[in-house]
Amino acid sequence: MSSVSECKEYLFKVLVIGELGVGKTSIIKRYVHQLFSQHYRATIGVDFALKVINWDSKTLVRLQLWDIAGKEGKLLISYY
Repeated sequence: MSSVSECKEYLFKVLVIGELGVGKTSIIKRYVHQLFSQHYRATIGVDFALKVINWDSKTLVRLQLWDIAGKEGKLLISYY
């Protein structure tokens, strides 16, 4: 009998919200791409990034990171 190991996959949607200019985009870029810049332009609307994590040998976690523009906070409900 051969053992078939199945990989479990999980997808989580993470909304990153906060006031304008507090560093939401910087945190996401650093976490996903290991990049940091002091010169970002304000996000207009929403931006997305995907971080894939090999949790263990049988578990894959996908984080869908939503970078929500600070000044658009009142419109959040329309995005998700």
